[in-house]
Amino acid sequence: MSKEWNVKVDDQMYNIEVKGRKLKVNGENNKLRQYRKKTGLIHEEYEIPVGSKNALLVLNSMGGATLVIDNKDCATGEEYVPMKVPGWAYIFIVLHCVNFINGAIGAFLAFVGITLTASISSNRKINVIIRVLLDFVILVLAVMAIFGVALMMV
Repeated sequence: MSKEWNVKVDDQMYNIEVKGRKLKVNGENNKLRQYRKKTGLIHEEYEIPVGSKNALLVLNSMGGATLVIDNKDCATGEEYVPMKVPGWAYIFIVLHCVNFINGAIGAFLAFVGITLTASISSNRKINVIIRVLLDFVILVLAVMAIFGVALMMV
């Protein structure tokens, strides 16, 4: 994952680049972990000093990155809405956790299912009904995959 932003703070331009776990501000290398603010289920937040302000860098587990200054997304200019997994999504997450008892393949599918469910459920740009249906489809596909692997081993 590589993402770059050019932002203006206090009448000065800043070039901020994230490559993997490395952060460059105006070409100066920084370690991202020293700025960690919070780690969530599907994202990590870092508070980075940019001029006289602190920028919020949000890295999603699906590979996306968002830079926020003054509660505005630097890429789109829209107001930033923090990611939050809705309560109903935890039902699907718990159901995915059952796959952990199915060995390594089950644990892998559980991890993928939990990550996808949390990511889709917290995406407020998608209608709630569509999000629930997608979570249900992901759960059904994970269960079908487990049964498929079990039938192949018989």
